[in-house]
Amino acid sequence: MIKTSLKPLAWALLGSLALSTPARADLTEELRAELQSQRARLEQLEKKLAEATAAAQQAQASARESAAAATQVATQAAAQPAKATAAGGMPAGLSIYGIADAGVEYANYGQGAKTRVQSGLGSASRLGFKGERSFGDDLKAYFQLEAGVSIDNGQNTGHSSNISNPGQGAASSSAPNTTGVAIFSRNTFVGLKGRYGDIRFGRDYAPIYLLASASDPFTIGGATAFRLWSSAAASRFDNGVFYTSPSFSGWQAALAYSAGMENNSRSEVGVTGASTSIGPKDEGKGESASLSYRQGPLYAAVGYLSFLRQGTVTTPATENIRRRSRNLAATYDLPWGKLYAQYLLGEDNQEGAGKKLDRRVWWLGASVPLKDRHTLRAVYGHLDDRMSTDRDSTHYGLGYEYALDKQTDLYAYYAQVSNQNGGKNSLCAGGSCQGYDGDTNLPANFTPKSLMMGARYRF
Repeated sequence: MIKTSLKPLAWALLGSLALSTPARADLTEELRAELQSQRARLEQLEKKLAEATAAAQQAQASARESAAAATQVATQAAAQPAKATAAGGMPAGLSIYGIADAGVEYANYGQGAKTRVQSGLGSASRLGFKGERSFGDDLKAYFQLEAGVSIDNGQNTGHSSNISNPGQGAASSSAPNTTGVAIFSRNTFVGLKGRYGDIRFGRDYAPIYLLASASDPFTIGGATAFRLWSSAAASRFDNGVFYTSPSFSGWQAALAYSAGMENNSRSEVGVTGASTSIGPKDEGKGESASLSYRQGPLYAAVGYLSFLRQGTVTTPATENIRRRSRNLAATYDLPWGKLYAQYLLGEDNQEGAGKKLDRRVWWLGASVPLKDRHTLRAVYGHLDDRMSTDRDSTHYGLGYEYALDKQTDLYAYYAQVSNQNGGKNSLCAGGSCQGYDGDTNLPANFTPKSLMMGARYRF
């Protein structure tokens, strides 16, 4: 009975399902269409978001560029006065440098013990200007103007060369239209340097001198034995051409040529050209060279010098006195300090008059830094006179320096020179004689002694 009644119900349900199938298919299609519509809308929103983000980033970049441009304009505006005048700052490539050195000397040069305030006891006081411009491809042009300054009285100091002593104030035919008093009495030159070396023109150190300076524990100052060395060599060339090669595996060469008193007449014999232009035509003309090697703690070099000295030529002489010098120099760095050595051979010969000078000068020295601020220095030198006069001299020098910082120090030096057989070699405090301390004023066989104390400021 129940089975019979269920059959009509089952047939009814099957009919209902059959009738509802088309409706469900329509709903599915509607849902799919809505999904595609939403996807398209989402893609449009993502596109708009990307465009907005890119616009924001571009705006930020533009703001940064504007700020950088404003900063550059401000910097250029600030630098512009310096280019036009030095009042607002130093122009690019130009620098000022120097040494201010002065102290008290208590010494006896044969005229009795004297106390005096002296400039340049530790190092020659100076004021200099340097300039450099780069043109790319490792090529640079540069110049230097360096004046000697006497701190104790404000005057300029003279520094002799192969043809002049600028402190004498006499007009010189070594250059036209000059007063004879040098403003920049130390070094003045202009040059070019690049991958093939360095060439400059003007007044500068002869290569042989640079070897002496490098091998002197006092660097040509203080208690230096340089005065003995300078009696048989020369320091500077006027009217010069100077070349320094690049360094090749530690080796480096330097050459220099001086035209001497280039405005003299063609006369072979006559009055010196120091204050006239009728002197010997080759007066002062000469050359110098050096070859050095630097590797690790070792520095070694050999130098050469030859030039015709300034002076009047009188018969039977047929030319100025020719000075020829050769030297060897070396330094060696050790864990506790540095060793120095120098050996010089110097001769003066004059055609028609024979040999005028024959000397050997050497020194040994050392410097020892202690606890960063303290430095001890010492030198022992000797001049061996090979002429019949045999006027030998022996030099002793000691020094102590206390560094206030890397550029400023206090110092105390002591030096003396023992002369024999009528010798008259002075020690010249700081390496430069400044009056009665010169050789000519020194009594024969006298032993000059000097105690120097002072301060040195480098900038």
